[in-house]
Amino acid sequence: MPATTGGSHAFASFATLVLGTLLSKYIWDLMPPLGEASLYVIAAIRSLTGAPLPVSEEFAGTVVVMVAISFVWGVVYHLGRHD
Repeated sequence: MPATTGGSHAFASFATLVLGTLLSKYIWDLMPPLGEASLYVIAAIRSLTGAPLPVSEEFAGTVVVMVAISFVWGVVYHLGRHD
């Protein structure tokens, strides 16, 4: 069973990375306020933790898409396992 759930999570991680990178430019075209908010959050995380995160529009858009897809994937996975 761990191989099955591990494979599902591995695929989800890879898919969110690829889709996040591909769709990041659309965040700035479709929802500029969301892009600006993501830049602010990344800058805040960087200043609080000292992590060397890039504060760029491309990275911020990628993070927004990845978080959204990961959240939806988690909800679908939970509903599939516990319903």
